[in-house]
Amino acid sequence: MNDNLRYFNIQKYLSNLEIEQGVLEHLADVQYEFNEYFKKVFAHGQEKAITYLTLELFNELLYSNQIEETKVIPPDELLNTKILNNVKVLTNKRICNIQKEVMKNSNMPYEIGKYRDVDVFVKRQGEVVYNAPSYVDVNRFMQDFIKFYNKNSDDIINNDPFIKSALIHFLFVKIHPFVDGNGRVCRILHNMKFTSLLNATYKHKNGKDLELKLPPLNISYSIYNNKQSYYNKLEAIEFRDSADINYSVNRFVDFLLYMYEEQLYYNKNSNKFKNISQTIDAVKRKRRVK
Repeated sequence: MNDNLRYFNIQKYLSNLEIEQGVLEHLADVQYEFNEYFKKVFAHGQEKAITYLTLELFNELLYSNQIEETKVIPPDELLNTKILNNVKVLTNKRICNIQKEVMKNSNMPYEIGKYRDVDVFVKRQGEVVYNAPSYVDVNRFMQDFIKFYNKNSDDIINNDPFIKSALIHFLFVKIHPFVDGNGRVCRILHNMKFTSLLNATYKHKNGKDLELKLPPLNISYSIYNNKQSYYNKLEAIEFRDSADINYSVNRFVDFLLYMYEEQLYYNKNSNKFKNISQTIDAVKRKRRVK
């Protein structure tokens, strides 16, 4: 018997989702800490801030690989591509190009850079924990996913960088559109949406809109250190028509807020952050020596 899920409407699936008051209060605390961090990064000037964020993105890609326990492509190679740059409108082609770059050094027996044409399941410690949707419905699920990703509205689910990127994160993992590389691609899409919404909601002190192409904060290092909890929270979310997802999705959002909180603490108390100028100068000297 085929246990893989069949298509259902994603917008309907999310329609009854409500963010709990406790999660909203946690969000407010993280937003405050993030604002302070953000100001301090850009206090060094935009050029140095962007260089610092590039270094942070390198670490993000490094630990995103470590979460999956495979190192398919070195982070510095990905940084030299344009696939990580923030885009205003996401497309199927862009998603497939990201997976193609992430997996280009793999030995997969399946074609990369395209959605899967086989059914897949997720195993943990030898046990099947999730049957992904049937491959015949992947395109329909991804059309819904892209519509949700690109949707703009004033409600907190579509407007808040922390909330929207968390929902994109779990939806992509649940759809599992590729045979492999889904986790790494989903965390890239998470960061892209996070950055895009920051550009829409935060402004420089001179009043001009932000035009960040790189995420100002990354969480894969904290996810790596809390990997089992990360998997548990994702696996607890039911992905089926009419499922009551309020509790499990709120737990996942809250978990990611803790990951952001942890990274904010690490970054603000690290020497590389306290001495951004010295950190950047040291990196530049190292590159010149090479």
